[in-house]
Amino acid sequence: MQSHELAACTPLFCVGAGAALVLLLSVAGDWRAPKSPAFAHLALVTFACLAIALWAQLDQEATTTAFFGALQADGLARAFAALVLFSGCLTVPLAAAYLHEHRLDHGDFFALLLLATVGMLVLCMAGDLLALFIGLEIMSLAVYILAGYRRLDKRGQEAALKYFLYGAFASGFVIYGSALLYGEVGARGGHPSLSFVALHQCFAAGAPSMLGWVGVAFVLGGFAFKVAAVPFHMWAPDVYEGAPTPAAGFMAVGVKVAAFAGLCRFLAATLVAREPANESLLQLFEVLAVLSMWGGNLLAIRQTQIKRMLAYSSIAHAGYLLVGVVAFLAQPDGQALSAIFFYLLAYAAMTLGAFGVVAALERGDDPRLELATSRLAGVARHSPGLGLAMAVFMFGLAGIPPAAGFFGKVSLFSAALAAQRQGVVVAAALASVVGASYYLRVLVTLFMEPGELAERRVVSGWLDAGLLAAASCALGVGLLPAPYVDFAQRALQ
Repeated sequence: MQSHELAACTPLFCVGAGAALVLLLSVAGDWRAPKSPAFAHLALVTFACLAIALWAQLDQEATTTAFFGALQADGLARAFAALVLFSGCLTVPLAAAYLHEHRLDHGDFFALLLLATVGMLVLCMAGDLLALFIGLEIMSLAVYILAGYRRLDKRGQEAALKYFLYGAFASGFVIYGSALLYGEVGARGGHPSLSFVALHQCFAAGAPSMLGWVGVAFVLGGFAFKVAAVPFHMWAPDVYEGAPTPAAGFMAVGVKVAAFAGLCRFLAATLVAREPANESLLQLFEVLAVLSMWGGNLLAIRQTQIKRMLAYSSIAHAGYLLVGVVAFLAQPDGQALSAIFFYLLAYAAMTLGAFGVVAALERGDDPRLELATSRLAGVARHSPGLGLAMAVFMFGLAGIPPAAGFFGKVSLFSAALAAQRQGVVVAAALASVVGASYYLRVLVTLFMEPGELAERRVVSGWLDAGLLAAASCALGVGLLPAPYVDFAQRALQ
C-alpha cells in the first residue's frame, strides 16, 4: 500500500484498532467489576484519534483513493465522517451511564459501537458498489447485536430479530441490485465493473436498459430500509422500543448519517449522471419524502411511549432529508449536499439528546422498561436541568428557533426552492406544523401537568456531560449556524 493510500485509510485503521483493543480487553480480567467507565474512556480516545486523522485530511482538496478506487477520501467522506464521529462521541457518555445503571458493565457494547463506526466510515468513503455493500454489512451486523444487547429481555430479543430479518432483506436488495448494475456496465461498456466511475460513465452515455433500472431500484430500496423511509419503515418502532436506549439513539442518528452518505454517492454515480434530471424520478423521490414526513408525523401523534414516538419522529426526519435528496437530483451543483449535512448535524444533537433524557428516567431498579409520556409529569419541577434540556431538544426537532432544527429545515427548504421544487417544500412545511403537536405535547406534560410522584432520575456524571454536550450543540449550531454551513460548503463543493 502506497503512502497516499495509507493516509486515506488512516481513519478506518484508527477506529478498527480501537475496536479490537476494546474487544480484547473486555474478555480479560474480572467480569464482575464495573468496566463501562474504563471502556468509555477508551472509546473516547479512539474517537479522538479519528478526529486527529480527519483534521489532518481537512486541507486536502484532491480526492485520494485506496484499494484500486474502492475507497475514496474526498470532501464528502470527510464531512460525513465528521458527523459519524460526532454521533459516536455523544453516544459514549450516554451508554456509559446506562450500562452502569442497568448492570451491563461490559466492554463489548463499546466494541460493537466502534465496529459499527468502521462500517459507517466505509459507507462514507465507498468508491464502488462492493465497498458500499461491505460498509453496509459491517455497520448492520454490529447494530443488530446492539439492538438485542439486553439478552434476557423479550422486547430486546424481538427488536434484534426484527431488525436482523428486515436488514437481511435490505442487504439482499443491495447486493442483487449491484449484480444487475455490474452486468449493465459490462453490457454497455464491454468491461463489467462495480466502480462508481464506470457507473457514471454508463449512465451518462444514455438511458440504461430495463435491468439497469431494476438494479437501481433494488439498491435504492435497500437504502430506504436503512433510513426507515415509508413504506420501508415497519421495523423502526419495535426496534427502537426494544433496544437499549443509547443503542436506539445511535441507530436513529449514526445509521442515517452513513446511509445518506452512501445514498448520495450512489445517486451521484447513477441518476445525477443523466442530465437533465428525469422528472418522473424526481416525482418518485418527492412521493417518498411526502409519505415519510406525513406518515411519520401522523403516526407519532398517536404514540404514548416516548421511544416509539421518537422512532416515528426519525421516520419523519428521513422524509425531510429526502427533500434535500430531491434538490440534489434536480440541481447537483447547488447547495443540497451542504443542507443535508447541516440538517444531519442538528438532527444528531437533538435526537441523541432526547434519547439521553429517556435514559435519565430509566432506572435500573424500575421494572418498567418503557417510558410513557404520562411519566414525564412533574419531572421539570423536580429536575429543572433535565426539563430544560428536553425543551431544547423538542423545540429543535419541531423546527422552532433558536434551536438548530429550525435552521436545518430552512437550509433544506431553501435548497429545494432553488431547484424549483416548490410543491414538496409546501408539503414539508405543512408536515412540520403537524409534527410540532406531539413535540409540544411532551413539553406540556413535562412542565404543566402536576406530578406528585415525579420520576426519580438516574444520577450520573457521564449522563449529565452527554446531555450538556447535546444541548450545547443544539443551541450553538442554531445560534451560530454560519461556521457549520461554510464548512459543509467548502468540503462538499
